[in-house]
This record gives sequence, structure tokens and C-alpha cells, in this order.
Amino acid sequence: MNSSSPHTSPDVFPGTGSSLYYALATAPASRRQALQSWVQWWHETAQIPFKIQDPGVAETKLRWWLQEISDASQGQAHHPLIKALTQATASTPAIQLPAWPLWASQIEGLITLINQTRWLDDASLQRHMRQTTGAATEGAAILLGASSDAARQAAHQLGWGLRQAHQLTRIGQDARAGWIQVAIDVLQAHDVRAHQLSKPDADSQPDGWPKLLAHLHTQAAAHLHQGLQACRALPSTDRAALKPLIVLSHIYLHLIDQVASRGDRVLHERIVLTPLRKWWIAQRVRWGLLR
Repeated sequence: MNSSSPHTSPDVFPGTGSSLYYALATAPASRRQALQSWVQWWHETAQIPFKIQDPGVAETKLRWWLQEISDASQGQAHHPLIKALTQATASTPAIQLPAWPLWASQIEGLITLINQTRWLDDASLQRHMRQTTGAATEGAAILLGASSDAARQAAHQLGWGLRQAHQLTRIGQDARAGWIQVAIDVLQAHDVRAHQLSKPDADSQPDGWPKLLAHLHTQAAAHLHQGLQACRALPSTDRAALKPLIVLSHIYLHLIDQVASRGDRVLHERIVLTPLRKWWIAQRVRWGLLR
């Protein structure tokens, strides 16, 4: 993985030039493969509720993963990604595998999402984010060697903010696919209707959209900044270990600023940073200019 060139390619995971690509590039070489397998596992499982239209089929797949996690905890892993992770930790004693309940938390959170109405209130949505993406980033911290309670909590906080930021950047495309990634009580508080997100008017934005956009941006940015502040308070070894998560957080902070500056465009089109911009953000983190 070469962090010196911002070329793009759709044929590998993570895609060259993607945010994950530049974040993973800052991980120590000895830990990078284990971290990449963890991220790919989370990426594959997290997509199940959104890619499989039939809730029963989606739940069956997720429950298969729960069984796979149970089997793996007994030394009987079957899936290549789980095997890769367990083998990486077995061959490199310095790499600690996340505890199995942390794996299960993510799958259970996805099952809950399938079984609930897609109209979650804010408390339920925040709990879901922490149970899934928060647990995923906490597991990443462990694989990176930052296993202290404070480091895990900082990583979890970053995961919470990353999920909020990710949902903001995808709010339009997810709504068009049938997923309203905003809590129902938050929509109501800002007088925005679901159909105004899923079928946005090309000529006018919802009256409540500017305040809703400001709320979602402020919420995501606040959690990311809180996580970054917690990272700065860590011992230097833990802080260095969490560098991939710090890179990803700064990339998303820049991205949601772009989203916020473009009004309702995120309802109509995908807003992204260029690979060169993401590479430059990662380099500034490497040099200690962004912390």
C-alpha cells in the first residue's frame, strides 16, 4: 500500500484513493493486514441490511455470522476473513484479537436494525451507531495495539462520530434507496418530511433543511472532535497506534464541511473529496500538523 501516490483503482479493497485506503496506509506494516481484514469483515457484514431487500434473508445471513463468530471463538473459523484474522494474531503475538463479544455486538446491532422499523428515534439510532460502528473502531484500536481502556473509549467515540458523518454524506442516496438515515424525532423537530429526502425537489429545498443540515453536521463534528481530543490526551504510544482512525476522522471532518457548504446538493448527488485532498490530509496527520 503506497501512501505517496493518490492514484485510484476500483479493483481492490479498500479502493486505492478511498478514505480507508489512506487511513490503512498509516498503520504499521506488521499490523496492516490484520486491520484490513477486520475492516473488510465489518464492511461486508454492515452492508447486509442495506443490500438485501428481504428482512428474513438478511437476518438469516447475519445469524450465520453470529454462528461463525461462536465457532471461531472455539477455534473453528470457516470464513476466509475470520481465518485470516485469527491466523494473523496467532502468528504475531503482539497483535491482540478483539474479544468475541465485540464482534457479536456489531452483528446483533445489525439484526436489531433489520427487526425494527426504519423509523428509529434519535436515542435508538445513537445506540445502534455505538453498538455497531463504535464497536468496529474499538476493535480496530485493539488490533493496532491501543488496548488501554482510555484508548478503546477514544476509538469508540471516533467510531460514533464517523458513523454520523458517513450517514450525513450518504443521506440523499440512502433515502432514494429507501433508508432514511435520520431519526424520526429529529426530522419532526426540523419540520422535514421523509419524502423530501427520498424524492427531493430539484428546484427548491425543504424549508427546514438548512437547520436540519446544520444539526447533523454539528452533531457529527462534535463527536469527532471529542474523540480526537480524547486521543490527544493519550500516552504517545496509544496516540500513535490510533493514527489510522485519526486520519479517517480528519478526512470526514473535511468532507462534512464540504457537504454543509453546498446546501441541499447532498440530497441530489454524492459529494466527495478528491484522492489528492485525502492524501494531503493523511500526510498532515503523519507530520503532526493535524492531531
